[in-house]
Amino acid sequence: MPGYRAGMAEFEAERGIHAAAEQVFAVVSDLDRLPEWLPSPVDVRPTGGGEVHADVPERGVDAEGTVRVRPEQLRVEWAHAPEYAGWLQVEHAEGDRSSVLLHLSFLGDQPETRGGTPAADVREWLDDALTRLERVVTTSA
Repeated sequence: MPGYRAGMAEFEAERGIHAAAEQVFAVVSDLDRLPEWLPSPVDVRPTGGGEVHADVPERGVDAEGTVRVRPEQLRVEWAHAPEYAGWLQVEHAEGDRSSVLLHLSFLGDQPETRGGTPAADVREWLDDALTRLERVVTTSA
């Protein structure tokens, strides 16, 4: 459920995956594998040195950003300052399962901060990303 403040919106989605946390993290931390699980229309490509290029044509996004992989925390963080930031956290769950929490923050005056269709699209993209991630992880096991 998004939390709204003037000029800011936050979105989260969580999914349990039937795979070990390290297995899930191996996929999400490999920036070359982003196209395998990020939903269309989101296109993010690593450009080297912890940086990425993001394209979301239907939102007019064509931007450079940074990515920080934190293996000791099973966490990936990214940002395009000052408008956007996010993170993905993988947690151990019972047995050989894991839990993945995907969080996005829109910090500027983007359409997503005002609700409506743009915010609904973000929620749909988050769910789609986790569905795709689950499929990638469980079929490559």
